[in-house]
Formats: sequence, C-alpha cells, structure tokens
Amino acid sequence: MKILGKQDLSDRYDVVVVGSGAGGLVAALTAASAGQSVLVLEKSSRIGGTSAVSAGTIWIPANDGMTEGGIDDDIESARTYLAETVGGGDVVDAFLEHANDMLSFLRERTSLELVASLGYPDYKLGLEGSRYGRAMQPTTYDSRRLGQWKDILRRDENLLQYSMIEFKQWGSWANFPWDELRERTAKGIVARGAALVGPIFQACLEAGVDFAVDAPVQELVDEEGVVRGVELVDRQIAASGGVVLACGGFEWNPEMMEEHLPMPIPIRCSPPHNTGDGHRMAERLDVRLDHMDEAWWAPMVSVPGQEVDGQRVGRHIRSERQSPGVIIVDSTGERIVNEAQDYNSLIRSALEASRGKGIPLRMFVVFDHRFLERYGFLTYAAGDELPGWITTGASLTEVAESLGLDAQALTATVERFNKFAEAGVDEDFHRGDSPYDQYSGDSTNPYPNSNLAPVEIGPFYGMEFLPGAFGTAGGVATDARGRALRTDGSVVPGLFAVGNVSAHPLSTGYPGAGSTLGPAMTLGYVAGTELAGTRTAAEIGGTQ
Repeated sequence: MKILGKQDLSDRYDVVVVGSGAGGLVAALTAASAGQSVLVLEKSSRIGGTSAVSAGTIWIPANDGMTEGGIDDDIESARTYLAETVGGGDVVDAFLEHANDMLSFLRERTSLELVASLGYPDYKLGLEGSRYGRAMQPTTYDSRRLGQWKDILRRDENLLQYSMIEFKQWGSWANFPWDELRERTAKGIVARGAALVGPIFQACLEAGVDFAVDAPVQELVDEEGVVRGVELVDRQIAASGGVVLACGGFEWNPEMMEEHLPMPIPIRCSPPHNTGDGHRMAERLDVRLDHMDEAWWAPMVSVPGQEVDGQRVGRHIRSERQSPGVIIVDSTGERIVNEAQDYNSLIRSALEASRGKGIPLRMFVVFDHRFLERYGFLTYAAGDELPGWITTGASLTEVAESLGLDAQALTATVERFNKFAEAGVDEDFHRGDSPYDQYSGDSTNPYPNSNLAPVEIGPFYGMEFLPGAFGTAGGVATDARGRALRTDGSVVPGLFAVGNVSAHPLSTGYPGAGSTLGPAMTLGYVAGTELAGTRTAAEIGGTQ
C-alpha cells in the first residue's frame, strides 16, 4: 500500500470511498468540502479508474453552455427524452435534478474546465425532448499541478494527449499536429478522461482527502446490518458516516460475465482491476443487483502494444468506421449495420443481426486506399509504414481470402454499397440519414452524403474488430440518494454506490455521449451531500 500525502492512515474516517474514478472523487470532494474526514482507497497503483482512460465526456442536460450557445433546454425535456430511451424512476430524476448542482459545485471547488459541444447531438436525436449540446468535454489539464503526485494520475498512455474538442476540430489524422502533441504529452499535459479526473483529484488533495493506492478492499464491515467500515488485507478502517462503493464494473471477471451478460466481452479498454469486487462484497450483505446484463458496448480493435497495467486492451474505433469509404461486414461478407451509428447501438444491432442469421457475431471493417490516406486508421497516418495488423490486398478478393470471407459475397456487397454512395442514399441501413451520423461524417466529402463514399480504389484493406466494452453497467441498486438497497427494498445503512458498480440509471439506453460519467459524477455528488449532512451510519439508515 502506498499512502499519498501522509505517513500513515487513520483507523477511522467519517467517509471511506472505495475506488477513485470520477464518481468516487466527486463524492469524496463533496463530503470533504463539508468538513468530513474522507479516505479514498484505490485497488490499483494509479488514481482515476476507468474515467481517466475515457473520452472524459459528461452528459448534462440544460447545462449553462447550452444556454450561452442559444440552445433551449430544460429538465422536463430531458426527462421526456430519457423516458423514451431508458425509462424513468427516482434515480433518473435525482440525476436530472442535481446534474447542474454538481456542475456548479465543481466549478466552484476545482479548476476543471468543461465546454458544451453545441454541435454534438443526443444519440437518438429526433425523439421528443432530444437536443444538441448536452455533451460536455474537458479542456486539457497540466498534471504538474499535482506536484509529487503527478505520475499517480492515470492517463491513456496509448494515445497522445489531445482533447475530444480538438479531435473534432482537426477531423482527419492527417491534420493533427503530431509534433506539438508529442511535446505536450512529454510535459505532462493531459486530456480527455485524465483532464476530467485531474482537477478533481487535485481539489480532493487540497481539501484534505487522504488517499491510498495499491489498497484493495477485501470486505465491508457489517455490524448488525449497518456498514461501519472496510476490511483491507491487514487492517480494518472504520467509517462512522458511511462507505461509498465506486470501484467499477466486472468486465475483467470471466465468471461474472458468463453468468450475467448476453455475450462475452472479448476486449475492453478499462484498467484490468475491474473484477466485480464491489458487486460481490455488496451481494454478501443481501444487496440487490440490477441491470447485470448491461454493458457500455463499443467496437474495438486489438492493436499490438496497446496495454493498460500490463494487460492488452482494445482501441475504440470511431472515425475509422464513420467516415465515408469504409464498410462493416459479418463473417458472410454482408453488411449488417449502419456503420456510423453510435457505438453502443452498433454492437447491439450487430448482435441482433447475427442472432437473426443464426451465426456467431464476427465483424470486419473493409476500406480502400483513398480512405486510408485521407483518414488514417488508429495508429496509422498517411505516409507511415503500413502496420502488420492491417490486412491488405491488391483486390477485394485478396482481402477477403486473407480475412477468411467469401470473396464473391464481399465483392457483391461492395458493389451494392458503392451504388448507394454514388447516389447518396443507403437503402439498406440508412447510414447518413440521422443528425448523429452527419455529425460524425466528413462535410468536405465530394459525394452527396457526408457518410458515404465508394470503396473502389486499390489496394484494399481490412481487419476484424470485436464487440468490446468500456465497462459493465449493472450492479448495486440504490435509491435517489445513492443509498444501497437490500433485496427486500430496504436501505442498507452506511452503504452507497455510484458509477459502474451500481445499477447505472442510463445503462439500458445510452442517450448521449457522456451518459456513463454524467450520472456517475452527479450521483457521487448526491451521495457526498447525503454523507456530509449526517454523522453516523445509523442516522443515515434512519432517515427515509
């Protein structure tokens, strides 16, 4: 165990937070800002969890950036939209009612800078209550502000440090200022998820929150039905106010995935420490687990050398499937989805299509030389030596044979798609019809549809990609105040849960970019506020 900021830990705190993602850190900062003594225990050697290697986007309806940008939004519109995409309930209402309170709190207490992406549509734009601009993204953060704890902040070391704001501005990899980004990264300036977590981590340290890394929690301390602390390998730490579980999902636990998910997660991009520890500890206290069949699905590619804490992880493919001139086919060589739709819907649609055909889900991207030189592909940029993990061939037949696909079927698929691209209308899957598709397309594309261009100029390329996930999305059922619930619906005094260890309120529908983090941080704020107003776990259990 490594302790940050002091020589030893106390044996007693008001609040103990298990896990150091954005939701847990917001809970810690909220409680500490109200004078509570707080300890954050992190299983891995670095602070930030899955949040720190994410895009860092948070979904906040009716945020002030929308107002400043002239976009009319209100909580009732968001409630209507969520009723269509994920349903409703007390926890959804708590998120909506407190999201902007959380945002105001962070602006007051931290140096976090968030920008509303005014052109970014909700994923189901067109449904009643949907809007542009609810996705908020962090600017960059100088991790040197953390002083001696700079290197404790987790960051995505498989990518250079550009923000998602810059990603959209620059568009193609060919436009990225690579030398400048290498210099930025070397200095310790971080972006995306690390830029979201970094300022909150810094504020927690300044507020007196204690941290310990390499400190896995083994058990919750239960005394007569009240959670009164946690048990580590070699000690117990009491929590007079309560314990907040914020320790991630179970996407690195094969047994739990097999038991709960509709299909395995063969690849993921989260830290490998998300093994369902919080789920199992809570379940031993008769806590109810909901939405356990849900995950934050995304198409990913396994690129050699891409690792997190020694484990191989996937790379999320975005523009590599959304830009004009690329298609996705299954093992029969046929298209099965709208390639440009949001990542979660894409995997769900592909799974449904494969089940309809009675075949295992396998997916391949196929594209031509024009696409590769214009947009690049993951770590490849125009002019680089082609990496060995991209399959290439002088013809579609060669690529098909290398990928194990039926060459005749693939050729016919491409010929049909090319006619759609020339006409600007995808008659099979309506790619490019929705505002979300168009946002992700190329407005400079010379063909009629910003998402469509023929696959016709050799050499040709392809590779298999996998149904990956950012994390699982089900777990501890909570009430609107973040308090864990037993299987009989009663509150577990002293136990709270936020983020992917909880039954995430938006897991069933993924309404927009940042749907994972926005609620996690908001409900972390709600839990922290609840803890800040109560001194003992018994009192928490007594306030209904």
